[in-house]
Amino acid sequence: MAQPHEESSDGLTTLSLFPLNLVLFPGMDLPLHIFEERYKDMIGECLSQDAPFGVVLIKEGLEVGDPAEPERIGTSTRILRSEILDQGRMNIMTKGERRFEIEEIVQRVPYVVGRVRLLVEIEGEGCSEMAPQINDEYVELVRNLTALTGGYTSRVEIPDAPIELSYAIAANLDLEPHLRQSLLVTETAA
Repeated sequence: MAQPHEESSDGLTTLSLFPLNLVLFPGMDLPLHIFEERYKDMIGECLSQDAPFGVVLIKEGLEVGDPAEPERIGTSTRILRSEILDQGRMNIMTKGERRFEIEEIVQRVPYVVGRVRLLVEIEGEGCSEMAPQINDEYVELVRNLTALTGGYTSRVEIPDAPIELSYAIAANLDLEPHLRQSLLVTETAA
């Protein structure tokens, strides 16, 4: 088997997969508490090889127990920080990097590994023209979400590129996971 995230001649990459009941967007931070043996092993390998892993929404099954059936589109994520706890448990902070599509599952035990194709990001028609209005509405969204949790923000970081902005907006929307998945699957930022 190819090393994790090593691209083969057919453009496919082998990626360890972490099926969860959530959707991760590129650029989004994701803290995780790792306690299952299979994921302690997987994350340990990713840390030792400085390799990403893939986060995919569970289509069928549960987060704990038998391997869950993942959706076909997910996001690769890089471990930014890790903290080893007692009994080998870990707290890690990750950041979403790139969308991918699972071409085939090549391993299910002890954890899921897939051969994946990294997806090309496309702005789509009209993105540049929409950006100023969207920027203002995004600032308002973030301020309102912050206020709802009792906070205040005077400065909202706005991604410069339309693709990153589209993911930042999607990450801030409070939608159920399958609606968030439909945003992740959408082919263009527009």
